[in-house]
Amino acid sequence: MFYRRNWIAMTVVILGLAMFIPVAQAQRQEVEGISCGANTGSVVQASPEIYIGSFDGKGIFRSTHENKVNDNNTWHQVGVVKWEGGKVSWNGFLKSMRPDGDFSIWEFYGDSESGSTMKAIYGSGKLKGIKGELKTKAITQGKPIVQGTDQICYKVVGWIELPK
Repeated sequence: MFYRRNWIAMTVVILGLAMFIPVAQAQRQEVEGISCGANTGSVVQASPEIYIGSFDGKGIFRSTHENKVNDNNTWHQVGVVKWEGGKVSWNGFLKSMRPDGDFSIWEFYGDSESGSTMKAIYGSGKLKGIKGELKTKAITQGKPIVQGTDQICYKVVGWIELPK
């Protein structure tokens, strides 16, 4: 009985002390801003019924949130697009680089009705272990300055989590 009481007391003390051990928690940050860039397209098939092609684009992100997360990030994206029956859909990957050189890789998919959804899949440096989701919607598109390109700006809203 005496040993059992000691065992219980020691367990309570250990559990009580364990409450004060710091636990690494993710740091969630809101992301909001405007992203503008240009894409160059390559045609695989173009007819009145269907268009299939690829795109390669580059641009910059400006934060409109007070925390300035990702402000002045530059990006490079590659993907494929399909236009059929008046509906456009796409998917691809985007590399976003901070001014300090750390970068994250995002996988995205979307369509002309709902915009894009992007999910973080990799990060380097301070972005190692990044998690996040961003939603984008086109807000303006200019007349192409060069045939086979498009210039476009998106509203971006979402979040990222970085390990501490």
